[in-house]
Amino acid sequence: MKRTVKYIVIMLVVLAVLGGGVFLLTIVPAEESGEEVSSSVETSQAGGTIILEGEFDQVQSLLVEGKEDSFTLVPAKGGEEFTLEGYEDHDLNRSLISANVRTMLGITSSKDLGKQDNLDNFGLGADATKLTVQFAGGEAKSLLVGNDAGESVGKYVLKDGEVYIVSGLPANFFSNRYSYFNTAIYTISDRTEITEDEDGNSSESKGLDILYSMTLSGKQYPEPISIEFTSETMSGYIITSPIRAESGNTAFNELVTSLKSLTAETVVAANLTDQVLEEYGLLEPEAEITFDLNDSEHTLAVSGKTKEGKRYLLADGKNVVYQVGNDVVEKWASADLITLRMSYIWIPNIMDVEKLTITLDGNMVHTFHITRTLDEENSTDTNKQYNLAVTNASGETVDYKGTYQPFYQKLIGLAVFSQEKAAYSGTPQMKITYEYFDGGSDTVELYKIKDQDRYAAVLNGGYNGQIRGTEYDALGEMIP
Repeated sequence: MKRTVKYIVIMLVVLAVLGGGVFLLTIVPAEESGEEVSSSVETSQAGGTIILEGEFDQVQSLLVEGKEDSFTLVPAKGGEEFTLEGYEDHDLNRSLISANVRTMLGITSSKDLGKQDNLDNFGLGADATKLTVQFAGGEAKSLLVGNDAGESVGKYVLKDGEVYIVSGLPANFFSNRYSYFNTAIYTISDRTEITEDEDGNSSESKGLDILYSMTLSGKQYPEPISIEFTSETMSGYIITSPIRAESGNTAFNELVTSLKSLTAETVVAANLTDQVLEEYGLLEPEAEITFDLNDSEHTLAVSGKTKEGKRYLLADGKNVVYQVGNDVVEKWASADLITLRMSYIWIPNIMDVEKLTITLDGNMVHTFHITRTLDEENSTDTNKQYNLAVTNASGETVDYKGTYQPFYQKLIGLAVFSQEKAAYSGTPQMKITYEYFDGGSDTVELYKIKDQDRYAAVLNGGYNGQIRGTEYDALGEMIP
């Protein structure tokens, strides 16, 4: 024996005496020891046994029978992809389904544990997930999947009485059928605007989002709220029901932003019935919205909030129930009329009003005639500026800056503090009529509410809200 080999053997014997027997068996080089490591020992330690194999185009179905759910994956029409049986017409992630089927065809163990007396210790008893692949020709191959392996990465798998550890099994097999549904509901594209310069060159840019129409209904809105895009108001939006008032404030803009796209957390039900809708609080939804944003129309409905702060949602007639976080929908599902409107009754631009008439108690009339001349020095092609001159019914000049302008600002600043309906009748205490240079008019009427220091405001015949008596009195004192 060579001298160096002799020393190695002596050292290995010492290690074996000290408890290094396993080290000895694994370290001694085969060519030096003259022994070969048996293939059975190598397999049990290193793994590599093929558990299940087959050809993708020969698979007729993959049945998953789990503790949470049971479902079947089957070939889609054409055979190049797989789909979820019974849900073929739904928005499914077919590429994921197909990939999961392919994963089954070539499962290889990372460790072989052989036969085991107590399969419950590995989760391979009654609670195990059973996977069955049915092939063309009638052959079926099954295996059971149990707990996560304690000593390695992967799960315990039982096949033909042998226990293996297998990693990389699809997580969807241990969830439910709805894990294969796509959760992206919609995304609305930006508006684009095309402009042309002086040389005739056109360019495209991102435009402002436009909510052309919106209606809120459901239990949250006993009186549906309707808002439309309009040229009547400075903001571009007007509430048409249940009152008539300008919208377009911060709360409204935040609502519009929240509608731009929608993605759910998960799908919880499909192929819906009235019983399912009732179970998820959607037979009579808490809130509904129908809207047209950037020429993209959608209809959504949500349930009330769950204890976990979630809501169930229906979207665009799809035959599924989604789950979303309350924060995703609360801007429209929990809105109220007072927050979606501007606080004032009506706010015509002072430069647009040609005639202003204030009528008190039905017979006391104050009339103001306005003429305007172009302020050429301060005007541009896109922004016209005017100088105004005001006269009363007798033709007398009214000081514009010192008298008319402060009164006008007070007039349009009348603030609504309550949307509560109020009974009113008879002749309005004050009637305000705006007539415009470009034609048309608007009328605001203020009616005294019986036994209260409040006034009901009516805009163009539609109830607008309540204002405080102190504001009415202060305005009356300022009439020129």
